[in-house]
Amino acid sequence: MGKFLNEMTYEECEQEINENTIIVIPSAGGTKEHGYHLPMGTDMYVTKYMARCVTKACNVITLPIVSYAYYPAFIEWKGSVSLGYETSIRVIQDIIESYVRFGVKKYLILDGGVSTQAPMRILSSEMFNKHHIHVAISSVAALSAKGDAEVCEQKSGGHGDESETSCMLFLHPELVHMEKAFEEYRKTLPGMCENGQQLITMCSAMDTPHGITGNAKLATAEKGKIILDYMAEGLIRFLTEFEKWNV
Repeated sequence: MGKFLNEMTYEECEQEINENTIIVIPSAGGTKEHGYHLPMGTDMYVTKYMARCVTKACNVITLPIVSYAYYPAFIEWKGSVSLGYETSIRVIQDIIESYVRFGVKKYLILDGGVSTQAPMRILSSEMFNKHHIHVAISSVAALSAKGDAEVCEQKSGGHGDESETSCMLFLHPELVHMEKAFEEYRKTLPGMCENGQQLITMCSAMDTPHGITGNAKLATAEKGKIILDYMAEGLIRFLTEFEKWNV
């Protein structure tokens, strides 16, 4: 139902980009460590798949993925790239303002990160105050939560874990090295979490031996499909309502 902008002609853009358009901006790291068993582009691959799902199902125009963002916890891991938070905001802001001039009022940042959420929320607020436009931001952690709860067996996770590894086994098994999958967990200060809720937030670096937190050894492609289906379902449900919403 939707279209990818890089596949459209300029004539199609003239006809289809207007105040009723929803612009989807996929953003996820293409160069970020995910342990010894997953590719550096794990977030990017998952987010590209989500972009295909929503573009197929929803009346949106989807831009090419922005594969660099704010990932400060990984800067000590060779090969990983993190934009500064101000730079990450400015990149997406410049993209959005390229469409504001043509009257576009609705945007979805299809965000494949976690540390990226804070700068994107600042951007959303600033764009509303400056242009009175609506910039929605998806949460990969929240979108995957239902699927994780249904199929994951690890005691906790968060990065390069059972969930992410399962998704990659479904999407690109040829890039996954399960013989190098580990179970390891970051240390957290008691009292920061209670009953699954984050009471206190304190940022730090990824400091486990192999750069993951969770049990990647439990991953399967079947679990990955279930998790990805839940994620796509949540995004499609929102975009369906977003299209109908008068702003």
